[in-house]
Amino acid sequence: MTLAIRGDRTSCLSLALGPRTWLLAIARGFGSIGGVATEAALLARLRAECERRARSARFRAAVDRPQTAATAMHGVLARVNGDLYACTASHEDYVTAAASLTAVVVVHGHAYVMHAGSTAAYLARQGEVMPLFRDDVFEERRGPLLVRAFAVAPVLDVTISSAMLAPGDALVLLGRRMRGDAERRALIASLEAGDPGERVLVARFDQDDLAPSDACVAAPRRPLARALARVAAAIAFVVAAVKNRC
Repeated sequence: MTLAIRGDRTSCLSLALGPRTWLLAIARGFGSIGGVATEAALLARLRAECERRARSARFRAAVDRPQTAATAMHGVLARVNGDLYACTASHEDYVTAAASLTAVVVVHGHAYVMHAGSTAAYLARQGEVMPLFRDDVFEERRGPLLVRAFAVAPVLDVTISSAMLAPGDALVLLGRRMRGDAERRALIASLEAGDPGERVLVARFDQDDLAPSDACVAAPRRPLARALARVAAAIAFVVAAVKNRC
């Protein structure tokens, strides 16, 4: 994976969760939590929670499988949201701090997009750019900053979508949604020129990034190999016992 970050690096996060699993995220917010800008506090808490859970073999196995990676990461995001909300003085009538977040978990060629707010994720493929969640349709109208954002409520509401990646694809995470075809064409041109500009995280993938690792291919065979080894050992023990009696 080739990674490029433009703009404020404190609003972007990239983290390897496994041999072929990455977490990419971009945040945008207002206010502060503990004296730290909300978006920076959100990403720092997200990194810390991922690193804490990575000490668990169960979590490592979950995020390294396409069938369970999204569920595992949703649990992380829910915990992070609860922690941030508890550190604010927000209530139903007044929000002191909040942040939009778009996070993408890439695992063995699958991209799972978890989104809350006005940040965005796009897939760039063969000179075209397409949104990676359903409610982003390149509309001209401006949307509100806070739509299901982090730290506004104790329970997090996120949109989850998925896409299959191919070699040569690029994931583009933006601090805001693109408005209209003119901005989409400008983004395509900037990607081709190698300078996406503004607040953006771009991750490009090749064949080696998306192919399963040797360790992951071999993992399902290990329980069978151990069982066969135990059977072979038992047979050898019985044969030795028979020879001794003879």
